[in-house]
Amino acid sequence: MKLRVLFQTRPDYLKNLAGDSIQLLKTKEYLEKLGVTVDVSTSVTSLANYDIIHLFNTTRVKEAYYYYHNAKKQNKPVAVSTIYWDFAEFCHSPGSPQNLYNNWVNSQAMRKTIFRNADLLLPNSKAEADLIGRQTQGAAPCHIVPNGVDLLFARGDPNEFYRQHGIKDFVLCVGRISPRKNQLALAKALQDTGLTLVLAGPVNDREYAEKCRMAYPGLIMLSHLEHHQLPGLYAAARVHVLPSWFETPGLASLEAGLAGCRLVSTDRGCATEYFGRMACYCNPDSEESIRNAVIKALKISDSELIALTSHINHNFLWEKAALETLNGYEKILSDTAKSSTVK
Repeated sequence: MKLRVLFQTRPDYLKNLAGDSIQLLKTKEYLEKLGVTVDVSTSVTSLANYDIIHLFNTTRVKEAYYYYHNAKKQNKPVAVSTIYWDFAEFCHSPGSPQNLYNNWVNSQAMRKTIFRNADLLLPNSKAEADLIGRQTQGAAPCHIVPNGVDLLFARGDPNEFYRQHGIKDFVLCVGRISPRKNQLALAKALQDTGLTLVLAGPVNDREYAEKCRMAYPGLIMLSHLEHHQLPGLYAAARVHVLPSWFETPGLASLEAGLAGCRLVSTDRGCATEYFGRMACYCNPDSEESIRNAVIKALKISDSELIALTSHINHNFLWEKAALETLNGYEKILSDTAKSSTVK
């Protein structure tokens, strides 16, 4: 009999496309290739037809909390792709939204309820699992599922982007334009370098986007790219930078690395666990650190770059993420069967 899984996530996961959306959609696609039946629901609903309920994203936790309680009420095992990092440092950073810290602290009780009582947590890294364990006494078991990337990012055509925009070998940052992604610090860090800086992603905060433009004359901002245009964009760039206040590890870094970009990542989060010495890292709170990391990355040799793309190709494709997710499901079902036998 086919395993039947229900994915549950925020209602706007398609309209407001972000990393958790891609993780859900790609996990679904590749689980189905492994023979798992997967449906997606964005409402509290009957779960009678499903063997496992799989929740996504505990950063925006309110919906996940309702889904969790509904699953437990219907005696369904719960797996959680936690997609979690501590917001506290970002909450106190320049430009962060007012009341963000209070909202974050006040919602921690919901996260801890899920972390303690889910059947299995599926963090994207050991660092994420360790953080949850430190912050939540009695947390549920973890099974690490690495984030993934699609092979199509290895096939981007840089000439296609060059023909459309007339630029190549630029510094690129892909991600929604917002204080958490920290593009303003990147723009300030690269002032007077003579480098071409491209920011690609939807604008979350118009005032913040305007500050980025003012900080870097000549800044190119691409806010309406389609997903299928990204491989060519990455392939045309020389360095991809994610100077965010945290990443787990940042799907854009995986995509850019597979496309042949030199990588700069924030040192907050779990990127070092993914890329090791094959990427450069920066302190998001230091423009000097961001600038130095970009300059260092520009000097990465072609042979070092080949090692990075090979590493991503061998360790972080969506096929592996789906297989590890399925291994997690099998652990849940095995534990559930043992528990039923004991009773």
